[in-house]
Amino acid sequence: MNKKFGKLVKKYRGKKTLKELGDEIGITSAYLLDIEKGNRFPSKDKLDKLIKVFDLKNEEKNKFYDLVAKESPNKYKVSADIAEYIMENASLRNFIRIAKDKQVDNSYWKNKIQELLESESK
Repeated sequence: MNKKFGKLVKKYRGKKTLKELGDEIGITSAYLLDIEKGNRFPSKDKLDKLIKVFDLKNEEKNKFYDLVAKESPNKYKVSADIAEYIMENASLRNFIRIAKDKQVDNSYWKNKIQELLESESK
């Protein structure tokens, strides 16, 4: 099992004790130690609290979400922030399913992202 997420949490914890950080996010020091060892993964709520306590910027925040999704034993490997957004939007779910059925490639998605970014700047 890959343990990058746990190592990253430990790195960001810095000089705080397990108890101090655990108290800040509402988990026990034992639970936090299991996270750092890669044996457990936080819920979205606790992950959001970690992100807030660590004051992570967008890229770092997304890395946290993605690592939990990739390393978690959960068979549904979608980052919690994205999964929540997808489940709130039926049109998006339909769009993704159509794209999956058509087996669109990465260049398609890059073009869609570019279109979205360009429409934002207008």
